[in-house]
Amino acid sequence: MKRLRMKFYDPVEKKSKTISIDGVIDGLTQDDVEPVMEGLIGVLVSDSSLVDEASIVETTTEEIFNLIEN
Repeated sequence: MKRLRMKFYDPVEKKSKTISIDGVIDGLTQDDVEPVMEGLIGVLVSDSSLVDEASIVETTTEEIFNLIEN
């Protein structure tokens, strides 16, 4: 699974906050992601936050067992 991880830094609180979104599309660029991150400032992160970094994280899951399948 691919996940977009967006990291913000709040210089007032001296803390970072990370927001992740699962199932992102291939080929995202800085030009695609940075404006979205800027739009999240004041909505999901504090007004004093700054865009720090974004990365695509890819993980794999290997199920060992599943006793109750839905």
